[in-house]
Amino acid sequence: MITMRASWTLVVLMAANVFAFDMSDLDMQKVVSGGAKLAKVVGGLSDEQEVQVGREVAANLAARYGLLQDPTKVQYVNLVGQAIVGHCERKKIQYHFGILHTSEINALAAPGGYIFITQGLLESLKDESELAGVLAHEITHVVRQHIVKAIQQANLLEAGQDLAAAAGQDVSRYNQLSDFSINLLGKGLSRDDELEADKLGTLLAAKVGYDAYGLRRSIETLAAKEHADLFLAHFNKTHPPAESRLQAIDQAIKQSHLSSSGQRLPERFARRLSVLTR
Repeated sequence: MITMRASWTLVVLMAANVFAFDMSDLDMQKVVSGGAKLAKVVGGLSDEQEVQVGREVAANLAARYGLLQDPTKVQYVNLVGQAIVGHCERKKIQYHFGILHTSEINALAAPGGYIFITQGLLESLKDESELAGVLAHEITHVVRQHIVKAIQQANLLEAGQDLAAAAGQDVSRYNQLSDFSINLLGKGLSRDDELEADKLGTLLAAKVGYDAYGLRRSIETLAAKEHADLFLAHFNKTHPPAESRLQAIDQAIKQSHLSSSGQRLPERFARRLSVLTR
């Protein structure tokens, strides 16, 4: 059971010290092509190796869409994201949050803590609790290592390479794994992974002190406009139907005895993101 409370984290949010998303952290000269043939090997990825793969995936996404260059809005998304990270179960890696400069509606989590929300999705949200719900969903993908587990299940770690030695030295050795990750993000994670991220993300945002219904409301909004919005096409293709997601969230809220007593913070959200640069 999670007891809802007014979290001090939200009160002091804007004074927090965060690790903001930095383009210099990405090697834009080593953007991979996608679709490489992957070799088989038995083993897993260390945190350092996962971050290396995620850095390449992030570079691809940044190159494909561009990053919104607005310090106030980027810092705000980072502040909300880092407030949630402070309550998650995986804190040994650095989390980075960026805004993709596109009207497409989506949010993406690359391995190793690289998390993106699109400008289009931000514009569809109504308050900070909805933003927190979306980011908590993506953070859960990283915490639960959904892409890493997919790599392991497919037995797709490169054969004959000492990845531990390669970490931080030769990013190109990670091309095949980042190719696989990018393709997986394009096709969508499994239905079970998405529903798990909905349920655990809802609980995580509530733990910080946000209204537990934030993510649910954002999904309802998108469901209401899905037939009239071409920018939702990719989002709908890579996520389970809204009805299934809402049922999963309702179940998590009921089982955890959550309420809507958490904070929504619509005024702060409107003030920080009132005019998104196009």
